[in-house]
Amino acid sequence: MLKKAKWPVSGFPRWLAAFLVGAALNLAFAPYRQIWVAPLALAILYGLLKGVRARAAFGRGCAFGAGLFAFGVPWIYLTLSRFGGMPAAAAALACGLFIAILAFYAGLACAAFARLQSGDGLDPWLFAAIWVLGEWVRGVFLTGFPWLDVGYAASAPPLMAWAPLVGVLGLSFILTVSGALVAEALRGRWRGLLPVFLMAGVTPALAGLSFVHRVGAPITASLIQGDVLPTAKWHPGTLRIIARRYLRLTGESDGRLVIWPETAIPAYSHQLRRGFIPTMQRLARIGGRHFLFGLVEGNAHDPRGPVYNAVMSIGRHDGFYRKRHLVPFGEYLPWPSVLGPVLDILHIPMASFTPWHGAEPPLPAAHARIGLTICYEIAYGSLVTQGLPGATLLANVSDDSWYGHSNEAAQQLEIAQLRAAEAGRDMLIATNDGMTAMIGHTGRIRARLAPFREGVLTVVAEPYAGLTPYDRFGHTGVLAALMLVVAAAGWRRRRGRRLPA
Repeated sequence: MLKKAKWPVSGFPRWLAAFLVGAALNLAFAPYRQIWVAPLALAILYGLLKGVRARAAFGRGCAFGAGLFAFGVPWIYLTLSRFGGMPAAAAALACGLFIAILAFYAGLACAAFARLQSGDGLDPWLFAAIWVLGEWVRGVFLTGFPWLDVGYAASAPPLMAWAPLVGVLGLSFILTVSGALVAEALRGRWRGLLPVFLMAGVTPALAGLSFVHRVGAPITASLIQGDVLPTAKWHPGTLRIIARRYLRLTGESDGRLVIWPETAIPAYSHQLRRGFIPTMQRLARIGGRHFLFGLVEGNAHDPRGPVYNAVMSIGRHDGFYRKRHLVPFGEYLPWPSVLGPVLDILHIPMASFTPWHGAEPPLPAAHARIGLTICYEIAYGSLVTQGLPGATLLANVSDDSWYGHSNEAAQQLEIAQLRAAEAGRDMLIATNDGMTAMIGHTGRIRARLAPFREGVLTVVAEPYAGLTPYDRFGHTGVLAALMLVVAAAGWRRRRGRRLPA
């Protein structure tokens, strides 16, 4: 008879083991992309939580989350200290508090599992359901931070074929429950592996499903990467130099659609209406081209007026897209009456953009309708699906130079892959110095530029129409299924308490 496997952490401090496993989970995400690490790490976490009290589970969950985010988002410290002007000690404190808050979500999820587990075959499913519900809450509560969700580790074939069906949360559940079921198998419950084999068998067949179809002619697009340092970008007197660089690179391109990155032109729109905008309109008219470029929309002479992080569209149809979901503490200050005095004492500079609250329909450009997002917005699937089915092509503009030579740009590109696959649309990504790329409608990267150098990437994009199941229902179906699992576990536990001893 086979003996049950013993966990390698026997005799090792459990909280330290959880921290190290959480740190190792980062290997599943970009730029490492070792997807097998995700179910393995969660299998070990599941083992660390079996049969323990809620208080111990909370501590181990917090340690796991601390390891995941301490090694996953250290670029936050880099941004605050090097480019944000925050003193090193204050930046370290802010980054530490942020990581602690994120770890708290993992701790709560683990404590909830510990309270509801009963030691039977439902436990792996309960663990996965609660873990993914925790990811969802972390992504929406207090503006949310849906970064490093486990499902993003599946941004590679063949698992990405699940994305248009269940989205990133569904993929998180698949990876998490697979790890937990494998952990149970090592304890002697081999029958639990049957669902894992079934999911593995179905996955290749999903690649043959198609929920969208091509419409119209292909579009040649040129994505411009300017490689402008953030310290120079907003320095007075550099506007002309930056504009000339982008115009020179544009002159070297041959795409009918030309996309520059987020705030490529670091100036207010009203300051550009005499010289720059007429020049762009003339170039569009003469060459039959269409331009999308980032700038600041607002009036520098009206301090009380709205200021938007925006993209201007110039061509056959002119227009604007304004950023809807801003980066807290980067583009705006939450709770200014409380935190404003603190920032004043610490002498911390703070951007103050205005979020756009109105509808943002797709922008018509080059015989396509483009669903735009700016930088951090790509982490929110609901913002992408709001433009569907009208959008036939997706585009994201970003400035990753604020994060230096860190993993942030690679992580953001991985997130964009899931968004493209969920929506069933080609996606064009223009960044200042990061991951300028084209992603196909199935989530595969088709072309990309090397980071940290200027350049032009010219690609051919296909417009698509139609809706995937994720486009239609979002996370509703997945969340309902997860809540049913948790409700079943709660009912089972309550019923078990009522049975006579």
